[in-house]
Amino acid sequence: MSKRLAQFIAVGLAISIGMQPVLAQPLSLQLPPASPSLEKPAPLLPSPKSGGPRYAAALMDAHTGEILYANAFRESRHPASITKVMTLFLTFDALAAGTLKLTDPVVFTAHAAAQRPSKLGIAPGKSITVDEAIRVIAVKSANDVAVALAEKIGGSEEAFVQMMNRKAKLLGMRDTVYANPSGLPNPANVTTAYDLALLSSALMRVHPGRYAYFSQRSFAYGSQTFTNHNHLLGKVVGMDGIKTGYTVDAGFTLAASAMRDNRRLIAVVLGEPSIAARNRDVTALLEAGFTVLRERSNGIRLAVTDALPVAQHPAFRIGDGVVEQGSNDDAKAAKATSRHKPRRIAAKKHARH
Repeated sequence: MSKRLAQFIAVGLAISIGMQPVLAQPLSLQLPPASPSLEKPAPLLPSPKSGGPRYAAALMDAHTGEILYANAFRESRHPASITKVMTLFLTFDALAAGTLKLTDPVVFTAHAAAQRPSKLGIAPGKSITVDEAIRVIAVKSANDVAVALAEKIGGSEEAFVQMMNRKAKLLGMRDTVYANPSGLPNPANVTTAYDLALLSSALMRVHPGRYAYFSQRSFAYGSQTFTNHNHLLGKVVGMDGIKTGYTVDAGFTLAASAMRDNRRLIAVVLGEPSIAARNRDVTALLEAGFTVLRERSNGIRLAVTDALPVAQHPAFRIGDGVVEQGSNDDAKAAKATSRHKPRRIAAKKHARH
């Protein structure tokens, strides 16, 4: 092993915040976004099997669309609350079109108010502003607010979901089907790590002035102050978003982005067994990715897998079926997940799990 490569691996170990690093799959490809499709809506995609492989990841150069790292990145997974990135994308579209204003009221119907946690808890007939709705979705991931905002924009939740799926097609998200605007468990709500990287990149490109909503570390509403579930904000250099998620069927999920030296990376991990594992893997991917970009600028060809430490990774979670815990990753969600201990498997250099 060369001295330079040894230094890269040492950097990867140092930045993995004291926890075991991710399993790397040697893959670097260029996948340009697909052109808009005029075909009929795709049929429902196969839902991930309960208890099957869950971990998936993608690391994208946001400026070029190059995939720097991939692990099961085209395989079907549940997104949990990362679904709300699309909900907010359509909200930003409506604001740009002038059909919606930040000061407009978002009235809660009985249906919206009845959504399962995480929720703000607004009573039917009461309202908050569009600006407040965006902030509480970005920070607290409130499902009742996501549905209320969807009803405000689409006229009904069902009509808004159709808008979500049309938008996904236009963005080239060929393996994504949305079933609701919140990410609460639904077998039909599926996506891939690659599609979520495409979505994240498009949102920043189309609505750069609105992206700062995802950088909020907290939001105060009334007497309550909510802390962002993305615990890496303020800890990983350059990180400014995007969205976390958790349900039992999806595991812990995160679409994250960071910018350094005018270069932006997007990291997506799905199906993680814990918040700690999710944070560890996103941090390691971003650090390794920026190492690769820096060395490339110096004329040195380096793959992300050269800068990632290799270790065992929990690719499966053994569970007893889907039990709703809400699309948040608070203490209750973490406690629920701890009851399902991950089965460790030996690391393989070309593992897809």
